[in-house]
Amino acid sequence: MCPRYIYRTLLFILLFSTGIITVQAEAISASNVVESFHSTLLDIMQNADKLGFEGRYDKMAPVIHDKFDTPLISQVILSRYWRELNKTQQDDFIRLFNKLSASTYASRFDSYSGESFTTMGVEELKKGRMLVKTVFKKSDGETVKFDYLLHQKDGNWYIISVIADGVNDLSLKRAEYAAIINDRGFDSLIGEIEKKINELGS
Repeated sequence: MCPRYIYRTLLFILLFSTGIITVQAEAISASNVVESFHSTLLDIMQNADKLGFEGRYDKMAPVIHDKFDTPLISQVILSRYWRELNKTQQDDFIRLFNKLSASTYASRFDSYSGESFTTMGVEELKKGRMLVKTVFKKSDGETVKFDYLLHQKDGNWYIISVIADGVNDLSLKRAEYAAIINDRGFDSLIGEIEKKINELGS
């Protein structure tokens, strides 16, 4: 057999194997982000009474900032309206959306009765994105599927969408926020988000 053919075959196998290993490593990195997020959720649930809402919020806020690409999420939610905002308005929205996200998790995950999260698998998608599939098991045995869409930025993986039992929260918010901006303007949307945050905290 031609030595050149053997060399090319070995090179192909090496490159192919390296590609598989790289994808597997990235899949593990992406799932680690989700599992770290779940660990925080379980922590605030298990210590819900001791922490109170403010304590749960204080634990969630930095995790939302570190694990979610809120600037990108904000652009997706506001769609064409994003380009119409000035830098101050964009920054205000990102800040408030982070606060809303942390408040929502702090409000909803407020008790513990043996619930658990299980990672079911990771799927590689187009544009180098990863879909981490998980299941949340409630105390009564009922399960909720949570799928997390992640992308990579600056060498790190970030969550950009959460899909609960097939329902994409970003799509719901995009429709809701567009309706408010169309009817009453961007300032009214900010007011509605602030109102929601206060309601969750109370």
